Amino acid sequence: MARYHGGEEIDRATHSTNFTEFCLKKQMDSKLLLIRIGLIALYAGLVIGGFCIPGFGMYLGVVIILAVIIAAYFTWPLTNIEYEYVTASGDITFTTIYGGGKKRKDNLKFKIKDCEIIAPYTSEYADKYASIANVYDFRSSVKQTSDVYFMVIGDKKVLFQCTNKALKIFKSYNKENTVSVDTLVY
Repeated sequence: MARYHGGEEIDRATHSTNFTEFCLKKQMDSKLLLIRIGLIALYAGLVIGGFCIPGFGMYLGVVIILAVIIAAYFTWPLTNIEYEYVTASGDITFTTIYGGGKKRKDNLKFKIKDCEIIAPYTSEYADKYASIANVYDFRSSVKQTSDVYFMVIGDKKVLFQCTNKALKIFKSYNKENTVSVDTLVY
């Protein structure tokens, strides 16, 4: 399975009309930057602290360095985040991918036909659903505005970057609740 970063659509089923997969890398924001700085400070603090404990100094320091390397192996990839959505057979699945594919977490899965609305994330449509508290954001950045769509399913609002092919699939499974535009990039 080939996957592309930067928002390129992947079509595993050649010319399939009801399958699409879209993957994009989360851009560095202030929260992610603070997490990375915090992890680096924690790693450095543990190594320095391990050598400063009297009596054990060098031996404990080596053990702590090994523990930090192991901890970094498991925690650092959690700061490399990608989002993916797959539409297949009328279902849509939103997944968060950590560490370049090492760990996958399915966040949401539901039928496209059950969506209350699928529309561009503009004030024209989104203001009506501003009171929904459960918001799942699968955009590359909170500042991203182009190609951003939202869908409402029950008490959940999902923000994501839409593609032309995905929009066609949404329209085929939920025509009356899908709003389309002709300005999508992908």
